Amino acid sequence: MPKEFNHIYEKLVSDKNDIVGHIAYSIYKQDKIDYIKSKKKGETAVKNKTLKAFHEISSSESSIESYKIKAELVLQAFFENTLEEMSTDIEKQAVENQTQILQEVLIPYKPDFWKRVQSGLVSAFLFALFLALIAFILQFQDTVFEFNVKKTNDIESNTGKTDLPTETNTEIDKPTE
Repeated sequence: MPKEFNHIYEKLVSDKNDIVGHIAYSIYKQDKIDYIKSKKKGETAVKNKTLKAFHEISSSESSIESYKIKAELVLQAFFENTLEEMSTDIEKQAVENQTQILQEVLIPYKPDFWKRVQSGLVSAFLFALFLALIAFILQFQDTVFEFNVKKTNDIESNTGKTDLPTETNTEIDKPTE
């Protein structure tokens, strides 16, 4: 007696490149394995008569459509997970690239260690000089300095000669405290 074949593969898979059909067929096979396990109660093998009911139900148009819908959902979930992973990887890579680009752009503007030390020393020296100036002003703020210069000879207008002051005809007052 020849064995009867179930032609569900041809109903689920339209050609060798039909991914949804292949996934639907694998779902059908998993359902068949589950059915056999549920019917197998201590028996070593399930007979073809037992599988006939399963084949009739699984070969119906509604079951075929159900397998295809389940396959599309599996494929959709796969694509969603893949796209999510890819977008996460792309975002991570973009952040790393952005960080690297920023570092490359900012390196010429970042002074090296010795330039920073030099600028620190210069600023410390200028600050100390400023403090010394303030201390000097505060120290001598009540002291008055007066300078008086006296000229004894006038400029002669006809000859164009001038008598320059000498030490004897110039007085400088010393500051009073």
